[in-house]
Amino acid sequence: MKAVFSSTQILFLMCLFLCSCRQKSPDSPDGLAVIDVVNNLGTYQRIPVSEFVSEFEYIPLETNKDCLVGEENMNIIVTSTHIFVQGFKYCYAFSRSGRFISKIGSIGQGPGEYTHLTGMSIDEINRSLYLESFCSLLEYSWDGKFLQSIQKPSTSTEGCLVQSFLVRDSFFIGHHENNYGNAMYNFQLFNKSGQVFKSFDNHVRVKPEHPEKNILSNTAMRPFSMEERIYVKERWNDTLYYLNAQSELVPQFVFDLGKYAINKEKRTVTLSMENIDDLYAGVIEIPFELLPMTGIPDHIFFSYVVNNVSAFNVSFPEKRQRNVIIPPGSLNVRYVDNRRLVGIYDIASQKTRLLDTDPVSQMTGLINDLDGGLSLWPKYYTSENELVDVWQAYEMKEILTEKYFAAHKINNPQAHQKLKALLKDLKDDDNPVIVIGKLK
Repeated sequence: MKAVFSSTQILFLMCLFLCSCRQKSPDSPDGLAVIDVVNNLGTYQRIPVSEFVSEFEYIPLETNKDCLVGEENMNIIVTSTHIFVQGFKYCYAFSRSGRFISKIGSIGQGPGEYTHLTGMSIDEINRSLYLESFCSLLEYSWDGKFLQSIQKPSTSTEGCLVQSFLVRDSFFIGHHENNYGNAMYNFQLFNKSGQVFKSFDNHVRVKPEHPEKNILSNTAMRPFSMEERIYVKERWNDTLYYLNAQSELVPQFVFDLGKYAINKEKRTVTLSMENIDDLYAGVIEIPFELLPMTGIPDHIFFSYVVNNVSAFNVSFPEKRQRNVIIPPGSLNVRYVDNRRLVGIYDIASQKTRLLDTDPVSQMTGLINDLDGGLSLWPKYYTSENELVDVWQAYEMKEILTEKYFAAHKINNPQAHQKLKALLKDLKDDDNPVIVIGKLK
């Protein structure tokens, strides 16, 4: 006997099917795991770092005139023997104990030199370091010897690839920023000769009001590596992809932002100083550039930016108050309250948790209940199963007071005393402290 369904029943079955597809395990080849941000807004948790980390190792970077780290948004890579720190105008190699070893490359326009740096990736097997400059990747040995310059692919409209990252077997993945909305490709794979051997279609193309004028560019996050997979994501694309062994970009996770995802119409508007705040208002973007996304085998650590809090109808965690200095002579100053927040996705249970800020410092991250130090938020995941954060010396001196310690649970008094001893030796203008969290 042939089954007969009404249109309402068919619609209901289709909805069940679609929902079940979105909720499948990320290991399922035909399903995406949903990282539910929108339905967790307004509910924030203070998660202790001891849920993930068993102990800390603190590594103060040597401070001298040859290795000053002068910015907070540096890139960091940690191996079993080296620490590499890359800023806009420098890259330094330190030992695992924090001793300064050498500068990698230098400012200039000759072989092995750069005018500025925008990224860094590493080959731990062959002990090579790749520094990304304007239109090239510069390869060095870990002791600073220049090996070669690799010309990045480019197009006449989008320019050179950015966020170029070593994948494996001497090939790289890079991103087209799509400044005009209609780029044919978003990511491309290329080799050390600069030859593109695979391009990936851009699925978030738009038709801008004025085709040759800038819109909200679809920049990409800094790629991260987890379990020998390279993960990539664009700002205005809700999907987190990984590159598989067949050099295919496979969608694995999708961020559900609901009505707070940017709409297509906003991405067609020509960008200007007058409309930029309005275009961002009420929009959540993932991740925040200075809090890079990273992952461990069972969790994804992500950041998000809430643009213009007044445009939302939900509450957000308190943020740390800092004095805003307005330059003399500035006109039409407009203050916009943006929040830079973080969340954690549990891959096995498929649960999303958005984090509250520390009750005393209002810093984002995992509350440090081990030794009472600053909150930890991972900026790198090592091949030794460790989480890496960077703490500024001046913030440690400012925040880590007896009043702060008294307000926090401390599970390891011995480790707490070691932290206090470190604080006594630190100066406000010292280089940062590298924080290594040993995963349980």
